[in-house]
Amino acid sequence: MKIEFKKITATPKSFSLESEGVVLSGEVKRVSAKLFEINAHLEGEITLVCDKSGEEYQEPLDEELVLYISNGVWDMQSQSDLMTDFDVIEFFDGFIDFEYILQSEINSIKMDYHIKQGE
Repeated sequence: MKIEFKKITATPKSFSLESEGVVLSGEVKRVSAKLFEINAHLEGEITLVCDKSGEEYQEPLDEELVLYISNGVWDMQSQSDLMTDFDVIEFFDGFIDFEYILQSEINSIKMDYHIKQGE
């Protein structure tokens, strides 16, 4: 699911999508000419691998996310001190790609260190 940057205003726009049993839903709004804010909820179940036993298991997800999106290169030096470069996701084709964001969040969770409860 993609939304064109020019269609996003200061009035929040709702979205929702699902992948691999995980749902990302929330709102996106324009903060400035090139900066957008996503307030979202990530929920569902994800299959993880226990780093101790090597066994797969299901882990419930229930997380609030606040993400910042830039339409083009994010120029940190001319912007607010409230964020670092790592807080801003850059897109270069004129669209916010929510499927990419959801898949990135899922992959980030999977790459963390996990130990199955009871191990």
